Amino acid sequence: MRRTFLAAAAAVVVIASTRQASAVCCDDTATYVKQGYHANKLWPWPYVCPDRVAVNDPFCLMINNGWRRQNLIGAHHFNPDTNQLNAAGQLRVQWTMTQAPPDHRSIFVERSLDAKVNNQRIAAVQEYAAQVAVDGRTPQVAQTHLVSEGRPASVVDFTNTKFQQSMPLPVLPAAQAAPGSGTQ
Repeated sequence: MRRTFLAAAAAVVVIASTRQASAVCCDDTATYVKQGYHANKLWPWPYVCPDRVAVNDPFCLMINNGWRRQNLIGAHHFNPDTNQLNAAGQLRVQWTMTQAPPDHRSIFVERSLDAKVNNQRIAAVQEYAAQVAVDGRTPQVAQTHLVSEGRPASVVDFTNTKFQQSMPLPVLPAAQAAPGSGTQ
């Protein structure tokens, strides 16, 4: 009798665990199917947002590079003897500090090979930018590896003056007789 009781108890434990295991298996399967359904229903949306961000990133980089180029102070904006801003450099810094959008009021100074010259130029730009700032913000001035493609205003003025001096006078061509007319 004792053996029968132990065998019956063991059978009950085995059957109970089997039902519980099959219930867990069915629950896991149902959850998996539901998750798959919802993932398929929402399909492109989880991938759309990262794609949109990836498409917009190059435009943000181009905008920032354009503002860095616009706010670039080159070697021709400084007096070569004193490394102080000349009139063109002062105008560029003034425009940047007063007209550029507040988010883009950073000034970039073209690097020189001499660190002492770089420090003098940055100090000169910071000092003048602090004087002309309209919103009271301290200007952000940084070195950059970009090369300014400008040239001194005296060279531009000389080129334009020589061009205007060498232009021929505007003269109409001499009148010619029309073919078939009686004049010879």
